[in-house]
Amino acid sequence: MFPLGTALLPGGELPLRVFEPRYRQMLTDHIEESDGRSTVRFGVVLIARGSEVGGGEVRRGVGTMARADVTERHPDGRALLSGSGTHRFRVVEWLPDDPYPLARVEVLPEPFPTDADLERLHSIDQRLRAVMRQTFEAAGKDVDTIFAALDIIDADPLTADISPVYRWANRLQIEPHDQQRLLEAVDPAGQLDVLDDVMEGLEARAAFGRG
Repeated sequence: MFPLGTALLPGGELPLRVFEPRYRQMLTDHIEESDGRSTVRFGVVLIARGSEVGGGEVRRGVGTMARADVTERHPDGRALLSGSGTHRFRVVEWLPDDPYPLARVEVLPEPFPTDADLERLHSIDQRLRAVMRQTFEAAGKDVDTIFAALDIIDADPLTADISPVYRWANRLQIEPHDQQRLLEAVDPAGQLDVLDDVMEGLEARAAFGRG
């Protein structure tokens, strides 16, 4: 397990620098070699209180499994990882750190959004685009080029098996506490409630010229 100061959503990108001895040991214990690639799998949970470094942190109970490529590794075990989230889990039991965090977990079900959920997500997306148009046009930027880039991200086949709700949230890069609320929501409707709250905040900031 890798407690961090940010949450990870399924489909979200995760660059990591491994330097603490406990996580260097984790990498040594769990690295997988296949087809010339070095990869490692671990769970990511948000730190509720405390620091990423040194241990003793208080951890949230719902997180995301990650699969990461080891892009650089030094003789002393320090490494750079480039990973992404795969699926949610709930911690059933925290085990003693030995020396890195360990836990027993259960995979959480991931119901796909209904047609009504997708219509609601589309409405939220249109609200986002309206805020973006207002903000970028005021700054003299070409917003249509930005929208075209977002459409390319949405069409990425590598994320086709990830819920559209997560893809939308990853694109926006919402705050860690809102990411955690998404992870803890029991269904897509509850996740969309979180995104509604996020959009209300963005719209309010844009209305007062702080977008």
